[in-house]
Amino acid sequence: MALLGVLLSLLWLAGCAAPGVLTESSVSAVSQPGPLATQPSVAATLPPAPAPTETPLPRPSFTPTPAGPRVRITQSMNIRSGPATTYPIVGNAASGESFAITGVNAQGDWWQIRLGDGVAWVFAPLVTAVGGEGVPIAAAPVLPVAAATALPTALPTALPTALPTATPRASADNAGSAPAPAPVGTVVVYASSVTLPTYPYDRYLSPARNETYNWPYQRFDRERYQQERPAPENRTYKLIVLENAYLKLTILPELGGRIWQAIHKPTGANLFYQNGVVKPSSWGPPEQLGWLALGGLEWALPVVEHGYDWGVAWGYNPLQHSPDLASVTVFTPQDGRYLAASVTVSLRAGAAAFDVEPTISNVSDQTLDFSFWSTAMLAPGAGNKPSASTHFLLPGQQMTVHSTGDGRLPAPGQPFNWPSHGGVDYSWLGNYQQWLGFFERPAAHGPYVALYDTAADAGAVRIYPAGVARGSKAFALGWQAAIGSDNFTDDGSAYVELHGGLAPTFDDMYRLPAGGAVSWREVWYPVHGIGGLSYADEVAAIHFYAQDGGLQIGFYPTRPLDGVLMALVGGQEIGRIPIKASPDMPFVGSWLRRDQVPNNGPVQIRLEDAAGRLLIETTYGGP
Repeated sequence: MALLGVLLSLLWLAGCAAPGVLTESSVSAVSQPGPLATQPSVAATLPPAPAPTETPLPRPSFTPTPAGPRVRITQSMNIRSGPATTYPIVGNAASGESFAITGVNAQGDWWQIRLGDGVAWVFAPLVTAVGGEGVPIAAAPVLPVAAATALPTALPTALPTALPTATPRASADNAGSAPAPAPVGTVVVYASSVTLPTYPYDRYLSPARNETYNWPYQRFDRERYQQERPAPENRTYKLIVLENAYLKLTILPELGGRIWQAIHKPTGANLFYQNGVVKPSSWGPPEQLGWLALGGLEWALPVVEHGYDWGVAWGYNPLQHSPDLASVTVFTPQDGRYLAASVTVSLRAGAAAFDVEPTISNVSDQTLDFSFWSTAMLAPGAGNKPSASTHFLLPGQQMTVHSTGDGRLPAPGQPFNWPSHGGVDYSWLGNYQQWLGFFERPAAHGPYVALYDTAADAGAVRIYPAGVARGSKAFALGWQAAIGSDNFTDDGSAYVELHGGLAPTFDDMYRLPAGGAVSWREVWYPVHGIGGLSYADEVAAIHFYAQDGGLQIGFYPTRPLDGVLMALVGGQEIGRIPIKASPDMPFVGSWLRRDQVPNNGPVQIRLEDAAGRLLIETTYGGP
């Protein structure tokens, strides 16, 4: 099976990624191994669904083809001495050539091949592989000194011992790191299925193509659909599952490769909105329509308003790297389109957060301007719908209106003050009249965006590199006069959205040169039990709130944590509190007394672990 992947995160970090752009100028077209349906079934080789255990899990076994695993070159491309473009070119492969596979890098995006009496590497997304499912992971060679100087100066400081050492790719390095805690239990990847009532929307589709991107899509005949009013019928969909002690992630490869669920196992709540029926709406790109408000986290490209591929079957590659790390890479069909997209979802043992690593590659011979946005449909808590107490947390003092039915706000494209405009606090959903979508202005601030439903005492956090993913958007259906849920479901459920994009707004586009690629890493996690949210990073979500004149704290870590939280004013410590918490037991309690809280000036917040290592540093400016 062809492998499309991005660099898997090898660290549990307190900071965000600081990625750049990877280019491979000699590659100008994607390989076309044939229809996706004819590719070997990965799900058949996956183990049954086990419960995460404390004992190491065996690596899934695969049976290679009799001829041995091989790659076939479909277009002239470079062969390199290692699994990254920072390695020297050692040869060139012509279309039609074939090489024996001897290994794969730990991230699954480069094949090691036999070249003469030695080995070399080719970029996996742009070749066709046969029988490569069970080949061993091969360690990357040491970079020559001249090549190594091209890497960023801030490389990860430590690698987990359970994985072979791999050279980080320049487009996914992280600027800083926190010590990685010991894993809790194990993580597994396996296949499952789900049966959903599905309106037969596929009867109303006709093929079309966007010539700019050579991108096929299906037009939805909504008028005929509404006239005939078909009833839903049960359909069974394949699920790929990542599961550890705290999270159960499910991925729907047949419906756009979306992450459909992120179940927080201690509470049983789903991070994402989950529609109980597959029902076409009247939304989506105007030339396509029919978008499925199915829920989860979807990938929208190459155009805005949910892209074309929300209902398309994507390829997928599950990989059990070790008992401590598993991943699933989903990727666009290899049908000649000019852009190739892959998203690697990774989960570590004992982590209540998961990594999402998109890679978009221009495999054409021309520069392309395009859109890429992820869309998270969210309904924190157990009710599968937001409440009036849903609170949006976006940094910044101004937002830009995308669209709204609220006459109290400016016209689309115009700024409004955040969070309060015209005496209305738009960070709280209960203050909305009709629908509202808006962007951070002038671009995403980072490093986090979040929402928290105080009625459900649950929320969602996204950590991302705003220097690369420069778009941040929120959307709500409204509150007093909200858009009716019958437009997309049959059970009265509802959602809000958080979008993340490469360009600042839907009116802007991202440019990639021929052969170029962009990749970045972000982290998502559910949070609960802390009453609200004031700050978040990869280590924890924190809620500061004044009560009885003192300062209270809610603390939700993404892994079990034992440390000390300190408060300083002007460099002088004014208070500290021991913190022992985990994703199934957040910490909530009093911190500073009334006489300790300064009348003015910010309070510096520092969290150190039991070994005295700094994990979090932020500022509390007041209620």
